[in-house]
Amino acid sequence: MTEILEHLAGRTVIVGSGLAGLMTALTLAPEPSVIVTRAALGAETSSAWAQGGIAASVGADDSAALHLADTLAAGDGLCDPAIAAGIIAEAPAAIAALEQAGVRFDRNTAGDLSLGLEAAHNRRRIVHAEGDGSGAAIIAALIQAVMKTPAISVLEGFEARRIVMDGEQVAGLLCATANGAAILPTSRVVLATGGIGGLYDATTNPMGNFGQGSRSQQGPVPRSPIWNSSSSTQPHSIHAAGRWRSSARRCAGRGLARQRTRRTVHGPHSRGRACTA
Repeated sequence: MTEILEHLAGRTVIVGSGLAGLMTALTLAPEPSVIVTRAALGAETSSAWAQGGIAASVGADDSAALHLADTLAAGDGLCDPAIAAGIIAEAPAAIAALEQAGVRFDRNTAGDLSLGLEAAHNRRRIVHAEGDGSGAAIIAALIQAVMKTPAISVLEGFEARRIVMDGEQVAGLLCATANGAAILPTSRVVLATGGIGGLYDATTNPMGNFGQGSRSQQGPVPRSPIWNSSSSTQPHSIHAAGRWRSSARRCAGRGLARQRTRRTVHGPHSRGRACTA
């Protein structure tokens, strides 16, 4: 028998408890929302495994225009300039919002944000939290913020299966739980599951995170799913999910080698600095 969760009816339902899902709920507050997550809050998200920081043009010598120029140069014609410009323009505000939510980014002795110079960036603009533990530190802070926000309900052990439609209108979300099926009646569903990189054999995603949210989606599909980010510090091995060498090690060593000692990356990245600490 399918249970109808009437006591949560009408709330915005957010599927996923990674960075996107947690920040969506916090941004909506005090509007009531529900986070649906198959595992414990933040437990299977790729966000928590991220070692790299967040790029934002917050330095005194930086600007959104400079950040965009570096991005388009590194993209080598693959970027959508309008979309890239929009994301880059909002990056400083995103950093401020994360700080307001409780994230403590690394700062220098003067109290300013400690900005790293990495990859193809020509300005110091990489913001970290606890060094190369950025993802875990950010997710931990956001989980604390969510748990302290009365407007946010969390349903752990709920796996989204299908968006319920009434004609062309969203009417709810069907979930699988340990006690059977359950429906959250709502006209607003946010799919924030991510995890599409887990569909590939070589992935650094947690094993339980492989883009399941896409199964619930009605409508458009990703335009270019082949262009998914991969890490130059990920070891090449079958079923090596979740295992990669620290980007910090890559930055310090200035080179990578396969098991049989053949170097695969020599010195700085071909499109810019791999890292300048």
